[in-house]
Parts: sequence; C-alpha cells; structure tokens
Amino acid sequence: MNRPLPRTIAAVTALLGVVSLLTAALYFTTIPENPPGDGFAAGLTGLFVMLCLIIGVLTLAEAGLLFLLARFRDPTERTRQLLSIGAAAGSCSVLLLVVPMLIAQVVGGLPPTLLTSGSGIGLLLVPVGIGCSGIGAILHLVDEFRTENRA
Repeated sequence: MNRPLPRTIAAVTALLGVVSLLTAALYFTTIPENPPGDGFAAGLTGLFVMLCLIIGVLTLAEAGLLFLLARFRDPTERTRQLLSIGAAAGSCSVLLLVVPMLIAQVVGGLPPTLLTSGSGIGLLLVPVGIGCSGIGAILHLVDEFRTENRA
C-alpha cells in the first residue's frame, strides 16, 4: 500500500494554512470602519476573520510539527501516524470551513446549504487535529526521554 510521506502531508497542510490566513486577510478588508446599523454584519465578519486566523495558525503549527519531527528526528511509527492524522484533520477543517467561505467571497455567494453542510464536521476536526498532534508530540518526547535514560 502506498502511503503519503509526512513531508507531503505537511506541505499540503501548510499550504491550506496559508490559504486560511489569506482568507482572513481578505475578509478583514471587507469590514467597514463605520458599519451601518447596529454593526451585526461587521461583527459576524469579524468572527469569520478570527475563525480563519485561528484555524490557519493551528494548521500551520500542525504542519510545522509534523515536518520538523519527520525531518530532524526519527519518530516511531505511531508518533508519525498521530502527527499525520493531526495534520490531515487540520487540512480537512480548512477545506470544510474556510474554503467555502473563500469561494463565497470570490464568487459572490453560494447557497447556504453548501456553506453549512461541512461546518459541523470542520469544527469537530479542529480539536481532533490539535489532540492528535499534541499526543503525537508528547509520545515523541516520552520516547526520546526513554531512549536517553537507557543509554
């Protein structure tokens, strides 16, 4: 079975993290300084910007952790799998949450069902990615500590 390399997963994840950050910048430019009415729409856009920023930063962190450990260390197979799952979950959360918002901004709107169909799963994948990457990093540290104590 042909498995993708951790560097490839990290590169795709990093690319999607950058897409998320660029989407945040695009949405930020659409917020008016003096919003009409009570500012609800501007506040909602601000929430979208924060969501894109947080997801982008977390996704870049997951990609960086996977790349650094795969490149400069020799992680065990389960550590590599957990880090890869975390990065893949981060990528999928960007695909399900941020990309539809970006498409809606560029195209000028999409049907609401297309925008909200993957939102719940996308929001669920954010903590899954953080958890898997965190557990993978902790397991790597424990394995390194055990190896140093045996030597």
